[in-house]
Amino acid sequence: MANTTGVTARDALEPAGTVRRAAERPGTAMLTPNRSRAEGVTELETALLDEVHAQLDQWRVEYAGQPDAEREHLYLLALEREQIVAVAYREEAVAARVSGLVAFDEDLRALVRQTLVWIWKDEELHAELLRGLLLQQGGLSSSLVVYGRQAEGALSGWVTSTEHHVDWRSAPLRTGAADLFVATAGILKLVPPVLRRELRYQTFQRYCELNVALESTAELAYRRLVELARDDDERDTFERIRGDEERHGAAFRLLAAALTVDDQLAPGTTTAQMLEALADISPWFVPAQMRTSSTASARARRFGSGALVAVRSGTDDTDRIAVLEECLDRAGLPDVVSGARSAAIRVSFMLGYDRRDRSNVNDSALVEALARYLRRHGVTDVAVLEAPTVYGNSFANRSVRDVAEYFGFTSPTYRIVDISDDLRPYVFERGFVQRAISGTWLDADVRIVMPKLRTDPTEFAHLGLSTLEGSTGAIEATFYAKRQVDFRSATMMLLDVAPPDFSVVDAWAPVADGPFGVMGCHRPAQVRHLYAGADALAVDEVVLDDLGIDDPRQAPIVRRAHHWFGLALSRPEVDGDRPPLHDELRGAHASALLRALGTASYPIYVYLSNDGDLFVPAMDTAAFPRSRPVGRFTRAMRWTAQRAFGLRPPAPS
Repeated sequence: MANTTGVTARDALEPAGTVRRAAERPGTAMLTPNRSRAEGVTELETALLDEVHAQLDQWRVEYAGQPDAEREHLYLLALEREQIVAVAYREEAVAARVSGLVAFDEDLRALVRQTLVWIWKDEELHAELLRGLLLQQGGLSSSLVVYGRQAEGALSGWVTSTEHHVDWRSAPLRTGAADLFVATAGILKLVPPVLRRELRYQTFQRYCELNVALESTAELAYRRLVELARDDDERDTFERIRGDEERHGAAFRLLAAALTVDDQLAPGTTTAQMLEALADISPWFVPAQMRTSSTASARARRFGSGALVAVRSGTDDTDRIAVLEECLDRAGLPDVVSGARSAAIRVSFMLGYDRRDRSNVNDSALVEALARYLRRHGVTDVAVLEAPTVYGNSFANRSVRDVAEYFGFTSPTYRIVDISDDLRPYVFERGFVQRAISGTWLDADVRIVMPKLRTDPTEFAHLGLSTLEGSTGAIEATFYAKRQVDFRSATMMLLDVAPPDFSVVDAWAPVADGPFGVMGCHRPAQVRHLYAGADALAVDEVVLDDLGIDDPRQAPIVRRAHHWFGLALSRPEVDGDRPPLHDELRGAHASALLRALGTASYPIYVYLSNDGDLFVPAMDTAAFPRSRPVGRFTRAMRWTAQRAFGLRPPAPS
């Protein structure tokens, strides 16, 4: 039952900051809380700060001369706290409250919504980092302890969001269960009385004030982690988190000051003033359509623009090149490459395992045709990029160049680039851990992503955004349990600084089908379609729409892009006849049962696959021999998965 409320002082360990900048900033005097409101916050902050000071002082004495032990305790508490807010701040938890701010106009509600969403995304990044640090250390922070703390934080976050945002009249059972947790925690003295009084349904203004108080206590712990950092990189990381949380505190303070005690707009407060004040704290708090400048480079940014998407289909392989060129023409690639001298094409072939199953590998003839098309339009240097996968840990001859040659990517019209050899140091404005980027991708005049369409258990389809994984470092470093940043966030970091300028979806037979098509397919679909457009996100969304996904944000990586960049949902214009992918493919989109299976498969693969070693398709061992002995259990698991999920080549016709 420890910390079931999710907001004990012991848990409040993220630095959201004793932020004064917002109130001191010229032109924002109208956003400063009045005296009575400030006194209420001060009482709450004082109580929480006293508890956190006491806990930190106790550990400072108890673990004097043992920085590793003190650091480990701080990590565990910070992980639990980060998980609490990652759940409590999630979009679905606060969306109804923001929509209910009837005193705000639509622009101001969108601004508040984006601010809360970005704070939520920050907290998720922090939780991923802390869990990865703990799992890599062992000892006290064994896997069971780490996951136990994270689960405890998730439960506490649910209780907190329920108490704050759900009226008991609309959900008596849910609120009753949350009340029981709070009461039990109070009896066990796991939450101070001053904080327990705040755990109830109340105004949004008071909710923001509470978060100012909580975030001010959390900064103390991260300041201590900065002091205990083992090296400059870790010190810089925790200082960046401290800065994130300082911005969160400033945002909550502004939001609280913009409301009266009954959630009306405070006198003198305008949307324009709030926009300016929040943008001054962080441009990420502002929806994309309201931003005055981009965080990316000065070059034209097509990602998220909703550009036209061209769709073309064919009947057999003899017309695929003509279909591709018509699709590229209609989607406007000549305009995109005008004046360009270099192009980078991100493709998919490293998950290929056997020539007899090309369903999850780009058609090499289409890649060559795209390269020739670019050269005809003035591009003199065409690079085709791919990144190694975990298969190289178990099988020989799995370098990017080896696999490219095996699958026929040997055209003189382009050069092959192994991203693992092409990484260049880079400091990203947002996110952690990732400190490199593909130099070829970053420098190219035109960047093109060319996914091979495959059904996917969690994303519905493996498309352009998913194909960009691995462009900032090893894929396995962002996927499995010990990761310090998740692959979707790593992809967003790339999209922020070097988004693609164009996307071509290769949905030309054979296409990997079924719930686990991303890894291979025993019975591939014989569909022949191509999609192209200057906005990779729009292209992905059109394909998802053709699969029958009403809201493309149901795909987690698409939803992450909308959150990360503050994008509104739109319906891109489509040139061409829409193919019936929903009927032609049988992936997770096809039924609730397959979707449930896909959802369950993700945590199994991430946490129980031994970093992917247990789930490997039936590799062509003549070309890719085993590089290390395989135990009986691993062999049995691989054999079972290959047959259960179709991860083996198709039978001969």
